[in-house]
Amino acid sequence: MPKAEQLDLSILPPASRRELRDFYQFLLARQDQPKRGKKAGTAKARFSDLCGRLAWQGDAVKAQRTLRDEW
Repeated sequence: MPKAEQLDLSILPPASRRELRDFYQFLLARQDQPKRGKKAGTAKARFSDLCGRLAWQGDAVKAQRTLRDEW
């Protein structure tokens, strides 16, 4: 990796220098994290995978009408 060029940040106000420093640290930390991408062979999540996992107690239609009427 080539050597990074030094930037003169002295012309910036202190708040801007801190913000740049924090962003640089964020980028360095992000570089060390494993990339989150699609892995070969992984299936997409489907809504049907979640069916039956929520135990609703109450009248769903009444709750929907209450939310609708709030508008």
